[in-house]
Amino acid sequence: MRLVRRDYHERTLSAQPSPSVVEEAGRVRPTAPSGRLLLRMPPDLHAELARAAERQGTSLNGFIISSLTTSVGSSTDQSLDPAAPPGQDGRQLTWLLVANVVAVTLAGLAAVVILLIAAL
Repeated sequence: MRLVRRDYHERTLSAQPSPSVVEEAGRVRPTAPSGRLLLRMPPDLHAELARAAERQGTSLNGFIISSLTTSVGSSTDQSLDPAAPPGQDGRQLTWLLVANVVAVTLAGLAAVVILLIAAL
């Protein structure tokens, strides 16, 4: 029997069952997705994705996650992509930090005034 390498773009049925059909004996399948995925793709697609990620200044993983999220129209946690621009949460955190500094400064000034009044 001779194996013939087929092009990635050729649509054929595989004689090998998919991993979701085959269960290893004694192995318990997790109830929720793990977040890990082993993906095989043509080398030219891999190179094209890597170039696109580099153009956007992000990791290949972050680029693929962003592309897939956009493709399915989902709003998942963007913290997986370190190059994602800060959204509303980032601005809110900045304002909360500024408000904290103002509150601490006002409390310090009030303490100084109380000490001065007590010293007189």
